[in-house]
Amino acid sequence: MRDSNIKNITISKKKYRPEIEGIRAFAVICVILNHFNKDLLPNGYLGVDIFFVISGYVITTSISGKLSKNIGDFLSDFYSRRLKRITPALTVFLVVAVIGVCLFCPQPSVYLKTALGASFGLSNIYLYQNATDYFSSGTELNPFTQTWSLGIEEQFYFIYPLLAWFSGFSRNVKKGNRNFMILLSSMGILSLLSFIYLYGNNQPAAYFLITSRFWEIAAGCLIFLGSKNNNHIQIILKRIPSLLIFLLIILIMFIPAQNSGLPNIAAVLLTVVFIASLQEKNYLYKLLTNKKVMYIGLISYSLYLWHWGILSLSKWTIGVSSKNIFPILLLIILISVLSHKFVELPFRKITLRKTVSIFLGIILMLISAGISFVFGRNFLKKIYLGKNIQANSESKISNYCSSISSSFRNLIILGDSHAYKLYKALLECDSRKQIRLAYVDRTAYPRVNYSNPYLISKEQNNRNNNILTEKVFSELNSTRNKSKMQNIIISMRTPIYFYPSYSADGLLFPNVFWNEDYSKIIKNEEVIASWIAKLIKFAKENSKNNIYILLPPPEINTKSNPISICTKEWFRSRIPSFCYEGISMVEAKKTRNFFYKELMKYSDLTSNVFVYDSFNDFCNEKLKKCEVQSLGKNIYMDSNHLSKEGYSLIIKNLFQKLK
Repeated sequence: MRDSNIKNITISKKKYRPEIEGIRAFAVICVILNHFNKDLLPNGYLGVDIFFVISGYVITTSISGKLSKNIGDFLSDFYSRRLKRITPALTVFLVVAVIGVCLFCPQPSVYLKTALGASFGLSNIYLYQNATDYFSSGTELNPFTQTWSLGIEEQFYFIYPLLAWFSGFSRNVKKGNRNFMILLSSMGILSLLSFIYLYGNNQPAAYFLITSRFWEIAAGCLIFLGSKNNNHIQIILKRIPSLLIFLLIILIMFIPAQNSGLPNIAAVLLTVVFIASLQEKNYLYKLLTNKKVMYIGLISYSLYLWHWGILSLSKWTIGVSSKNIFPILLLIILISVLSHKFVELPFRKITLRKTVSIFLGIILMLISAGISFVFGRNFLKKIYLGKNIQANSESKISNYCSSISSSFRNLIILGDSHAYKLYKALLECDSRKQIRLAYVDRTAYPRVNYSNPYLISKEQNNRNNNILTEKVFSELNSTRNKSKMQNIIISMRTPIYFYPSYSADGLLFPNVFWNEDYSKIIKNEEVIASWIAKLIKFAKENSKNNIYILLPPPEINTKSNPISICTKEWFRSRIPSFCYEGISMVEAKKTRNFFYKELMKYSDLTSNVFVYDSFNDFCNEKLKKCEVQSLGKNIYMDSNHLSKEGYSLIIKNLFQKLK
């Protein structure tokens, strides 16, 4: 089967370059290694950038020299081929993964919306608007995150044939090749500039949007166009040792540079040179055209789709660890082979009229979208096979309702998502809706000027700071509250606001701190001093109110698994050691002590500010560890947010202070 597939392709396409399949194989292996273990290949995700270059080269090769009667004939031919190539395997994957995530994930609604977007090639936009962080554990648990790159390609394919037609390239007009090169080069340069700017200011936009990725696919297109247009450049590129370029590509896979887009740019440029310089019959060419290597390239689309989905679902079921990596890898290979043989190839080989192919592709898109929508609306909780963790963790808070509800009359909670989670936990007791909330995600109060290429730009931080400040002012100065004494709780995730870099699930996130007008970078010590000064000013302005700083709990490294992995299920008899061994206090205090000590220095400067350290509710000084579970129930919702079970451990003690 394998030999005949390769032979048929070689015979049927004169322009076919078999080594491209070998480069695809290299790219998909890099991506899979990175997704299994980031320490193994830190920049392995750059395999996606290599895929983009290959896509541009292959798609331009495929339309070169084709004659079409008119634009309608050309577009129908182009889109019918793309739909036959992409939608069958994608639809099967989406349908199976949607059912799987509903069976094993207790709260899959966000993931199902990603699947819905993926059905129409829009998941990259949804992930940009909602997830914002490709490298976080949240996206790693989403079985459909990898479809963002398909969204980029599909959006490129939407405009690409129009550019090819109106430039004259696909009509074989005089200077059509040159016009197309100028057009793609101009748009590519603008896209590259956008990528460079956004990567330092809004990394999610740089990562997920077509405007910042167009240049990578365009670079692949230009390889082919350049080889037709300029023999002199081609001769120069052929003189470059392809082995050296290949070794440089491998090298950048091992050099992490999380704070810049330089690895992406280097990967694209080196891939362009590598494709242009690779010559037949040298050793590297023979390696890339080895039948087994080429076969990996041939099934790379299915491998790319299924490896992430299976990894994510494994994390939701049995967990991913060194003990079960090989069975999971074997399952990925098996399903990818079956997908290629029984889904991809039959649809590619079937002969249909162009309009029928387009209609079939649209039907498949609607099927996957419909299933994603229906399961999200009607079967979200009905077919879940695990225990209802949320329901099991709500009981303890109700035990304290009678003793703490009197504190709610004038209670305002300020901060980020930690404030929101505390508010949600307390709603169980707040039958009269007396608690008020002012929060903005990833935003401290009083304000902290910071940016992080993986989380937030300084522009977004400034907007968030202004929004939260307005919300706080509104709550404190409303007519019904202004004359009353109020209890104010400030709750937030301090590590992301006060430390040069912090670790989350084994990944390092570098922060940049700014002065008041964002014109100068400052040290984190200055940020802490500035925040405390603002806190003291806030306390004096609200001298009749009591202000409580709720310090966050220790953070845990779930190793990218969901916290539900700590709950025994019929499909998961063993749970990871971190669940019952707890968190080392030494590790937990690394991102806490400096801020805590600085804060306590000023604790006696104002009589109405109190600090509540939740570490004391979770950590045992004698055992030198912090708990992850209490009486077999999960204290956490994820690596840093508490569950209601977790909040039940601090609420009683916290509200005794509020009295």
